[in-house]
Amino acid sequence: MVLNKVLSKLALFFLLILSANVFGQSEKATVTDVTVDMLAWVKHLNNDVDKYYSREKGEALNQHFEWLKQDLNNYMKTRKVLSDSLFRNNITPGKKDMNDLEILKVKMGSIMERMRGVTDLVSPDLRAEGDHLNDEIYDILYGQKIRFLSNLEAFLGGMDISKRDLAVDGSQSYLRLEECINLIAVLQGKIDKKMKK
Repeated sequence: MVLNKVLSKLALFFLLILSANVFGQSEKATVTDVTVDMLAWVKHLNNDVDKYYSREKGEALNQHFEWLKQDLNNYMKTRKVLSDSLFRNNITPGKKDMNDLEILKVKMGSIMERMRGVTDLVSPDLRAEGDHLNDEIYDILYGQKIRFLSNLEAFLGGMDISKRDLAVDGSQSYLRLEECINLIAVLQGKIDKKMKK
């Protein structure tokens, strides 16, 4: 009888220690901010326009750049709205919002499609860079490991992300996305000039 009590208390003690360890380990989000590589790619597209531009491709290039610019803008605006809503409503970390997470996935899927349209018209090295970036984004969105494109997506996925990390990550990403959009507009201006020659 005494041995049973000791064994059951010992089992309970180990169970409590095990559960405390599980609760103590917060799930760490794996975030890969692709806006860094995206901006690098757009800069290369802008700097090397002479390598891939031709009069025959000019109109198609401008159209694909316009679509990419619009989809980057839509993605950026959607992120801002969702992020502002989280701060305004003081949402705490850990609560999943699969609907909003899916909205961001769909928006990024459109960007990937527009990137493919651009890569079909550029030089082999820029195509390889764009395809590599596209593959990385696809792997983050649909791969076996749970990964996120930003702290906002990780927050919506139920990860423990602080409001500070959310704000810092958001402001840096917005700046890079805005720079991408502005550079694409500059690039379109260059193509327009070349087409008028």
